Amino acid sequence: MAERGNAVRRIAREGDPDRSLAVLFAPSTVRDDLYALYAFNVELARIAEQVSEPDLGAIRLQWWREAIAEVASGHPVADAFNETLRRHALSPSRIEALFEARRFDVTEKIMPDWPAFITYLRNTAGNLFALTSVIMSGRSDAPLCEAAGRAFGLTGLMRALPVHAAKGRVYLPADMLHRHGTSPERILAGVADEGLGPALAELRGKAQEALDETRRLLAGQDAKTRAAFRPLGLVEPYLSRLAKRGQNPLRDIADINPLYRLWRLARWE
Repeated sequence: MAERGNAVRRIAREGDPDRSLAVLFAPSTVRDDLYALYAFNVELARIAEQVSEPDLGAIRLQWWREAIAEVASGHPVADAFNETLRRHALSPSRIEALFEARRFDVTEKIMPDWPAFITYLRNTAGNLFALTSVIMSGRSDAPLCEAAGRAFGLTGLMRALPVHAAKGRVYLPADMLHRHGTSPERILAGVADEGLGPALAELRGKAQEALDETRRLLAGQDAKTRAAFRPLGLVEPYLSRLAKRGQNPLRDIADINPLYRLWRLARWE
């Protein structure tokens, strides 16, 4: 069990350092469950990078569906998450939404439009906030989790733009890029043209609006519920870095000092 726990924590920390850092502030009784959730999400997110054909991705996703349904699959993350699922009676529909988002990852390379983008944010970051909230407080609020997912997920996708573009993927909505006079094709060609800056500025504004909405919805919530949203403490500093002049958004990954990250998470209320 100790070896399995170490493997799960390592996968979560390597693949999702910000959420994993937030786990340090969670009650010790739920830390292993949070690591299991985040490691499971990391494993699903990796599939698109590990396969070359959509059919192969579908096979891997199906393997994970079956693995988390088994009492003992032999995979440390699947077995740990299986226990977390049962212990907290996590919603099957929310788990399926995570799979649906990763199905998009393995079948598509371009985010077609804004509605698809919002659905993707809801199914990924939004669902992770909802599942985290259930683990930490026993409940989740859909509008709150969706707003938090837009703030955190949108910021994360902007930060990951250079990584995704290098792998032939663009998660920023194509219709919005076209409206600003640029396109996914220009991004994939490595061209940071005049339209990309305003497009990213609009997205930063959307992320800030979602964060402000989340704060309004969190007002009056109990401490356990608020604690589930601790990763949001990193959104504003990341947005500030993304807005920094002189950066090439297709080359430079916006980051902040590790100690400052820890401080921001510690200050979350």
